[in-house]
Amino acid sequence: MLPIDMEVVTIISNLPKKISQLSKLNPSAAIEIIQSWGDGKKDVEKLWKETNELLDVGASSECKSL
Repeated sequence: MLPIDMEVVTIISNLPKKISQLSKLNPSAAIEIIQSWGDGKKDVEKLWKETNELLDVGASSECKSL
């Protein structure tokens, strides 16, 4: 049996929620992430990092607009 990387399991289980959050802040970026994931262009670790970075930028922008 192959070893299971629990970090990847956690990322895969939480990535849809993060993409949903991103879609409310930046719909076009969320679509790009979904397409990259679906097309197999990027691995989930990279998509996780990009999604979280975009969420951080979006959160910063929301704070500035308040």
